[in-house]
Amino acid sequence: MARLFAIIAITALMATTISGQAQSWRVGGSGDGFNQIALTQSGALEVDGGLQPLELREGANLIELLTETGLVWANGQPTDFVAAGQPRAWSNDTQFNLIDGPLDLLDGDPNTSTDALFKAVRNQSGAAFFFDLGAPFPLNRIRFFPAEDDPDSFIEAFAIFVNDGVNYNDIRRPLYEELRRVEVNKDIVVDLEFASLQGRFLRLLVLSKTAFNLAEFEIYGEGFVPIASYESELHSFDAPVNFGDLTLHATRLLRDGGVEAEDDEGPTAVIQIRTGADETPNVYFRRDRDTGSQFEVEFEEYDKRLPRQALFQVDPSTKQILGEVNRSTYLALPVAEQGPIRDFVKGDIRGDVDNWSAWSPSLTIDSTGTLTVPIDLFSPREYLQFRVAFTGDADNVMRIDSLEIEHFSRLVSTAIGELALADDPNPADGIVEVPGGIDTAFVYDLRTEFDSASLPGFRGIRVEAFPPPVFTGLLSGDPLQPVEGLQEVKTEQGFDVFFDPVNISSSFRLLFDLRLLEHNTPVKAWLIGEGDAPPHPVHPGNASAEISTSVTHAFSVETRPIVEARASTSVITPNDDGRNDKAEILLILSQFVGGIEVEAEILDLSGRRVRRLVFDRRAAGAYDEDWDGRDDGGDLVPPGLYILRLAATTDAETFHSAKILGVAY
Repeated sequence: MARLFAIIAITALMATTISGQAQSWRVGGSGDGFNQIALTQSGALEVDGGLQPLELREGANLIELLTETGLVWANGQPTDFVAAGQPRAWSNDTQFNLIDGPLDLLDGDPNTSTDALFKAVRNQSGAAFFFDLGAPFPLNRIRFFPAEDDPDSFIEAFAIFVNDGVNYNDIRRPLYEELRRVEVNKDIVVDLEFASLQGRFLRLLVLSKTAFNLAEFEIYGEGFVPIASYESELHSFDAPVNFGDLTLHATRLLRDGGVEAEDDEGPTAVIQIRTGADETPNVYFRRDRDTGSQFEVEFEEYDKRLPRQALFQVDPSTKQILGEVNRSTYLALPVAEQGPIRDFVKGDIRGDVDNWSAWSPSLTIDSTGTLTVPIDLFSPREYLQFRVAFTGDADNVMRIDSLEIEHFSRLVSTAIGELALADDPNPADGIVEVPGGIDTAFVYDLRTEFDSASLPGFRGIRVEAFPPPVFTGLLSGDPLQPVEGLQEVKTEQGFDVFFDPVNISSSFRLLFDLRLLEHNTPVKAWLIGEGDAPPHPVHPGNASAEISTSVTHAFSVETRPIVEARASTSVITPNDDGRNDKAEILLILSQFVGGIEVEAEILDLSGRRVRRLVFDRRAAGAYDEDWDGRDDGGDLVPPGLYILRLAATTDAETFHSAKILGVAY
């Protein structure tokens, strides 16, 4: 069996053990139903309380199955052929589309049909009917026929075309392949069977000139939908909360008689989450038809009141627009106050980056089991939304049995942080920029607010960065004064600092040293509460009037990678007197992305290696090594001059640093 779970690019917030203070929102199993809270579903449906790709069984009409599972067929071609979603049907006959005729072909009623529309005295060759299943399905049979009371009006020649839901042209339209061509058809009921294939779009093209009637178009297949997706509605927690662990239970499904996929080709379910502060992740705009200018509007206006005319009142002396008025008010105004009349139509729909986070990094599930992971979600936030993308084949898919998200009361209503250089808190361009590889003093101003007396407050601050920052002080008050009774705890990624509990709006200034080894270095901070409550995230913003950056990340002025080797002494005297018996060596790798091949060695002046200190793949960072004046065999080297050589190799280039070391007895 495949490994339990594969996690791709998900960030662990902390290693804190969560206690009984947590509450949970559960979907699936004993919790909310997946179908109940679905916003969109494409081939993914709730089955026995879990979410999985739809399974087609022998003899089941896919058209009816999609309808039974709650999906509504729409009349008319989609605006976006690539995006998965609602199943649709349409034809190349405008009149047939206008009367919702295409939907009559999918209603399971043989008495509803095209009627007499395609029986006029004209050439019917070229009439076409299109079916978009909303997602790719494993198909192996197509069946169609005329109305029961008009059996002689069957289609006498036709061609069937299929698109797999993957191949599109340059303008994002489906590229069809011919599945079957029948130049002479004598069957009233056409029943075509073929080898199983992946299909999303189907086209029935009439080749015969004679009049015809079409009552039903049926599609069959066997196996799971190979590509499916699901997106939940927005879930409200009734108040802003912090988020803890995500717990998932998943099952790998194998169709009866199917062949189990290898691990590297096995099915997956990819989950992403985002959080928000209001009821819509989008921002809506109306557009002035004449000028093209766009203005943000509420969703209700965008959805129900556009397009429309807008009437404006102006100041009669300056002609400055005072505001929009209704028609009766406008007509009652003096002519001099009647302003422009503008036509507004629907404009852009954009993501609300101010109130909603981006989708989280992907969490990929590929095997049966239970997984609990901490998730780094923007919080505190009131709303949460998740989506799932399934990938598999007709025999193998993943099933999400249940999904559970821990949440906790926030510690404060607002926590804002702002980073700056200690000697330059107000840079002209607002950018925190320093040379890389050098210990640099920073300040981090932090402001907290309370909008309710019931909020528990905090008793500590956590700061993390790469490499770990070194704590040097904490100030508070106005004017700023050192905080008394501090307790500092060093952590793997930085430090925690504790003090007397705080439950009123407060300001702090953290002091620490940090050596930048990457071009963009974020400095993250959290408030620490009592007990096992999870830390409360601090977000960047305007935390202090004394700092003008409004950011919590710093940049290195270098853009190219840097390698540097530093030694505690230029001469080693390995005579066991406790003084310079060895050289403490610091290897600095800065501005590298990902792992690189690193080699550190000692060479004699002829270039011959006498000692290899490091030969490994390492990330950007600062690494401690030492040389005791001995070669690879453990013997002391002869007195003289030697070269400390450091090399870092990327896919494109090798970077070097060298330093002379002496050995004397």
